[in-house]
Amino acid sequence: MSGGLATIYATARDLAGLGREVALCAPGGSAPGLEQAKAEGFALLPWEDLHLSPSDLWCVPESWPNALAPGIKAKARSLVYAQSWTYLLTALPEDVHWRQLPVDFLAVSVSVAHFLRKVLGVEPLGTLPPALAPIFFRENTAPEQPVRIAWMPRKNRALAEQIQKIAEARLLLDRRSPALEWVPIRNMEPEEVAETLASCRFFLNTAFPEGFGLPPLEAMAAGCIPVGFTGFGGWDYMRPANDLTQPCPLPEKPWQANGFFYADGDVLGAGLGLAEAVGLGAAHLEAIRQNARRTALAYVPEARLQTLDTFWKYLADT
Repeated sequence: MSGGLATIYATARDLAGLGREVALCAPGGSAPGLEQAKAEGFALLPWEDLHLSPSDLWCVPESWPNALAPGIKAKARSLVYAQSWTYLLTALPEDVHWRQLPVDFLAVSVSVAHFLRKVLGVEPLGTLPPALAPIFFRENTAPEQPVRIAWMPRKNRALAEQIQKIAEARLLLDRRSPALEWVPIRNMEPEEVAETLASCRFFLNTAFPEGFGLPPLEAMAAGCIPVGFTGFGGWDYMRPANDLTQPCPLPEKPWQANGFFYADGDVLGAGLGLAEAVGLGAAHLEAIRQNARRTALAYVPEARLQTLDTFWKYLADT
């Protein structure tokens, strides 16, 4: 199941927990996780025999705009939950533009909200980031030596390997050559991922593009300092300890530098930055780690539930 689909299910569960009447629908009546949702008591609407009304709220993902048709036809209020900015320009039929459609937008991050404003000329009604699973909050047990660095091979592997080689070469050039251990995260259950992150000092993030980007935030919760790309979506919570120009206006947050971040695809910057981070003193890294933990605490399920409740009440009043 994709992270975006998991977030949709989480939103449905939260809305049901808030006392909202929620039903799910998928073409052909099948989608990953749908049987589990049915077992949890969710109503499943038949795609081929929908009976929406103007009093319904019809919510669809940005990657599937054709699903808007039933809501628009029934004059239901249609809401696009944009969890990515990359599909907003590629998923629509030819010669159809978002501003032509009677829809509202909910963005997954301030980055996606910025994209909606600047590129599509639409104002989202709000932002709703995903929640961070509680299992990621744990004490970091990374050893002093070797320096363990977690990474995800499925996320731009070739770029990740270039960054690794650059970092190793730079440390050797500076005659600072601590042993580095590259720890891959692949084919793991969430509990295993959390344990792995908590056993590493750094997390190399090579994922882009991203609408939000959960893995660096999961690393923060586990006391593992992220280094790498922002994915653009990561700017919702990322605040660099290095010099990096922000690409859009960012809201004030109750935390400061929480990692080392570089432009997407900047393997040289990320490689040199990782080598520099490895060589930093314990006190400097601890300050960043504390900011990272403070960041993660802002994205717990309780915080998302409050945001969702406030937003849905706003929808009811507008």
